[in-house]
Amino acid sequence: MPTYISGSEGITTSGVREGVFALSGTSVSLDHSNGAIQTHVLTGNSTYTDALQSGEAITLMIDDGAGFTVTWPTITWVNTSGAIAPTLATTGYTIISVGKVGTAVYGALVGQG
Repeated sequence: MPTYISGSEGITTSGVREGVFALSGTSVSLDHSNGAIQTHVLTGNSTYTDALQSGEAITLMIDDGAGFTVTWPTITWVNTSGAIAPTLATTGYTIISVGKVGTAVYGALVGQG
């Protein structure tokens, strides 16, 4: 069983524990300072902006129960058909990994539903 050094995130005796941050609103910044794991329940069509620094990555968990649309910053999609943004699931989470190398932002669909 891991022993946590402090708070809800940080270094443990068995590894690193990440915090989970709940995003809100329809104009959202993808910012690693919010934590490596971020959730977003869509309440309307939403626009994401890039605030990542080179070498940073986040796991974004999007809950889109109503079929809203998302506008992404410039992202190179690496594992989707046609290298386009994935279609969001309308049940459960769509999980996306987003990372930045230099000035390029890369996204990969991890899973849905």
